[in-house]
Amino acid sequence: MTIAMSRLLSSFRSSLPGYAPLTGNRFSDDTGSDDDLDEIDIEKSYARWAWSNPTWQRISSITHTPILGLLLVFLSSCAKYLPLLLPSFVPTLYHRILRKKTAPASRPQRPLSATAYLDGLRGVAALTVYIFHYNYLWFPVLRNGWGSTETDHLFWQLPVVRVLHSGRASVTIFFIISGFVLTLKTLTAIHKGQGDKALDSLAGSLFRRPFRLYLPILVSTLIAAVLIRWDGIYIPNIGGGDIPPHAATWQEQFWNWLTVTERMVSPFRPVTGRENLWGNDYNGHLWTIPAEFKGSLQVFLWLLAFARSKRWVHVVGVGIAGYWQMAYGDFDQTLFCIGLLLSELSIVFPNSSPWLAAKVSTTLRHAVTIALFVLSCHLLSYPERHGPSSPGFRTISTLVPTYYQGNEDKIQQFWISVGAITFVLALIEPLLQQLFTNAFAQYLGQISYSLYLWHGAANHIIGQRYLHPAWSAYQTAANGAAGLDNGGFVNEAAVVRATAMREYAWSWAGTTILNTFVLFWVSDLFHRGVDMHAVRLTRALSTWALAKK
Repeated sequence: MTIAMSRLLSSFRSSLPGYAPLTGNRFSDDTGSDDDLDEIDIEKSYARWAWSNPTWQRISSITHTPILGLLLVFLSSCAKYLPLLLPSFVPTLYHRILRKKTAPASRPQRPLSATAYLDGLRGVAALTVYIFHYNYLWFPVLRNGWGSTETDHLFWQLPVVRVLHSGRASVTIFFIISGFVLTLKTLTAIHKGQGDKALDSLAGSLFRRPFRLYLPILVSTLIAAVLIRWDGIYIPNIGGGDIPPHAATWQEQFWNWLTVTERMVSPFRPVTGRENLWGNDYNGHLWTIPAEFKGSLQVFLWLLAFARSKRWVHVVGVGIAGYWQMAYGDFDQTLFCIGLLLSELSIVFPNSSPWLAAKVSTTLRHAVTIALFVLSCHLLSYPERHGPSSPGFRTISTLVPTYYQGNEDKIQQFWISVGAITFVLALIEPLLQQLFTNAFAQYLGQISYSLYLWHGAANHIIGQRYLHPAWSAYQTAANGAAGLDNGGFVNEAAVVRATAMREYAWSWAGTTILNTFVLFWVSDLFHRGVDMHAVRLTRALSTWALAKK
């Protein structure tokens, strides 16, 4: 016991709070053998160290037993790392709300960048995608256009309101933002005549892009491959499927993951609009990433091709390329071109431009901004189903290029893409940027990629686990109510339906709160534990690979 206890103390000594070697005892760096210590000497030496330890002084009133005292001190040492497992917004809220009156003045916050509103917009769009995937499975009626049938008159189906849960519209916004922010630095250098700086910026962006996109995906899908090994972690959708494949052995699972990953990250796999969409078997929502990578390569190509050209030649060339892709059905890639052009527009006509202030009054700019914003929200609200028969969309449903005609999904893609363009254009004017520069939107922007990577898993692990049985119970009650109707017990059937709906609504509300909290928690941890390190690693690789001049 003496030897085991001594070794235990030795192994923990470096992690204990406030530890400092004591001269002449066995916890210092001397070379004496622990075998020479007897139990009394150990207890005395431990007491000398522990009493000088602040943590021990707090627990000394509880116990003086070495083993129990050691355990308490060790746990208190570990406790200081527990806040790292909390979402970062928890301590922030604590300091801002609970300690607002007593906390000392905080350091001045760093000013937001000129494109901070785009970060916030990306975060809000990621949250909207989560809302879309979480709710549409349980409330498929939300896919229908308002007024398209006699029963489709829900508030959440209304135009403009639909923007709050239109995940497809949010994806189009993602692509424009990428085209904007990926090119801004290089375009700025080009406009300043800094050719070498522009080339360095372009080369660095192109080198880092695949690492930035795929490193977090490698980790998140590998975690999903591990989780699927335990039955019952992932719960399938009501219709079945849509969860990671479960291989017979760990080895087969790993090779399956590796094969799927290789297919997704390959830059040579053809991505033709949305005709051959394919996500990742471990996260089906990742179909957007190959399109994201292809669009990134495209805008980098245009930057290089027109780096020495007159700027109007650049605008016309990119515009023609974007129109060509749109006409043949690849509107997603057109959005990257539009993002590139909007980025250049923000440089040519900055809001601080004296020419702009002299030629266009503030009132007129604000009026145009609000008009574009309202128009864009309406277009972004184009419904998935019955759009051509929905009020507000009947006429424009016929005003689409040939490729999009006669197909509801393609017509929707066309108009929500147009809406995304006008939406981001409206935000170039600072009037509405405040919607996305508040603290919550900026926080969403920070964790947006992690939120996007993990919302599907959260929906299957948490949401399906509790809503699946709740939905089944509601359906059983609804079938029973139908039987009562057939038997002539109309009032009783109404009571059964009302009770079942109330119970399902409570289940939905509770599950939504839990699912959302867990998603934010996991996304926050993944952002700090993986995504941020992936960014640092990507930059380090870029620096390491850089040739010395």
